[in-house]
Amino acid sequence: MNIKDFKKQISVVIQGPLDDRTYEAIDCYQDFGEVIVSTWSSGEDYSLLYRKRKDSKFILATSEYPKDMSKVINTGAIFYIAQTLMRGSFAASLPYVMKVRTDELYPNLDNLIKNLIQYPDRLHTTDNGFWKRHPFCLSGHIFIDSTQNTTQATRLILDYCFSRNFNNLPQSLVCEQILGLFFMLVRNNNFELDKWKEVFRKNVFITPCVELPGHLHSGQSSAGRGFKRSEEPYPCGRKEMRNGCHNPKELYQHIEEII
Repeated sequence: MNIKDFKKQISVVIQGPLDDRTYEAIDCYQDFGEVIVSTWSSGEDYSLLYRKRKDSKFILATSEYPKDMSKVINTGAIFYIAQTLMRGSFAASLPYVMKVRTDELYPNLDNLIKNLIQYPDRLHTTDNGFWKRHPFCLSGHIFIDSTQNTTQATRLILDYCFSRNFNNLPQSLVCEQILGLFFMLVRNNNFELDKWKEVFRKNVFITPCVELPGHLHSGQSSAGRGFKRSEEPYPCGRKEMRNGCHNPKELYQHIEEII
């Protein structure tokens, strides 16, 4: 199957708080099967979405904030990510979900889709935040997995966030580790943290961002709303870093590097 036809099997879930340029992402992903914007039911300016082209279509899915966040695990915004991604995947009608962010843009994903066609049963992601220093870390800026796996994994993450299950996990986990753990757990019920590398090598594929021309990523995500997308190819464009770049030697850029 060619790239154009395969895209029609993918539901794009643009998740997160709305930004004044989110409409560009709606326009950008119109060649995929469907576009879903998954955001919050309060505190958002929905009129921002309608700056889109007149012919651009999308589905709006919303979630409510918990009344009390004090007892919710939200390390690195993992609850916010899981909740909006789950709500968006519930709205998806196609075999695959591509998770992207409201504050980022990937105008040319041909290499990512080409790799997905070659390895259709793997989770496909990039090197953006795929840290070597954290075991079972998974880059969460953009990834593609089956809709079934996505709904199941995000449900488990929310159980963890609300302390309904998985209370024996280390308290020091970062957001990317929580993603990696639960997305691999739905693929392998016997997933053991100390054997994560073998599971990742079989179930994950990394397409480095330098192979995705023109991507505009959030180089200032820690600053909250009001950031400006970086036009420098990742791993550069990180304005919060002194030298403006993440160190590529600290990132997994190809799955073969996980040994």
